[in-house]
Amino acid sequence: MSLLGILESGLFALGQVLRFPVMFLLWVCVAAVCFMAGACVMEFLARRNQRSGFNIKLWLQDRPVLSTAEEHLANLPPLLKHFIEKVNKLNSDNELQGGGLEHLVMEAEEQLKHELNPSKMLIKVAPSLGLLGTLIPMGVSLAAMAAGDLEAMAGQMVVAFTTTIIGLACGTAAYVINLVRQSWASESIRELRFIAERVLSEISESSS
Repeated sequence: MSLLGILESGLFALGQVLRFPVMFLLWVCVAAVCFMAGACVMEFLARRNQRSGFNIKLWLQDRPVLSTAEEHLANLPPLLKHFIEKVNKLNSDNELQGGGLEHLVMEAEEQLKHELNPSKMLIKVAPSLGLLGTLIPMGVSLAAMAAGDLEAMAGQMVVAFTTTIIGLACGTAAYVINLVRQSWASESIRELRFIAERVLSEISESSS
């Protein structure tokens, strides 16, 4: 056998070795999408209960952020409540100035964006795995066709097209989930920055 033939046979064997992990990872993608969809629905229901009639501008109207009473904090969504509690703690420790508030806002924003990473990754990974799961059985299908085994060829073609469908479906679902959660994250970031601007205004007024 020539060197080229050895290399080609080796690559074909390597492709077949990748078949099991690709199929396994596609099942992982399916499970991940189902979990993300369930978590998204739960978050939607929680946000609907927490933000029913809530408006950050109305909440801040004639009310200081620093040293806010506990009963007023109870009306806030959990994310904003924890943020204001951290702001008040830093203010009591005299750590808001000198970049302390900016660091707190950036930390909260990074955490919100970090939560979007799994769905962002799945948008690209799932279709790629679907493509791999298509091409690997295609090689076996062509070999079966060359040997005249039409039944084996048809079976491999079914597997090839099914993996494409699963990969694209997972990627599309992950895109929709990411789009919804990104809108929620943008809304929260906008509110955090608005609160931070109000805090800076209160600090400048108290120091003048």
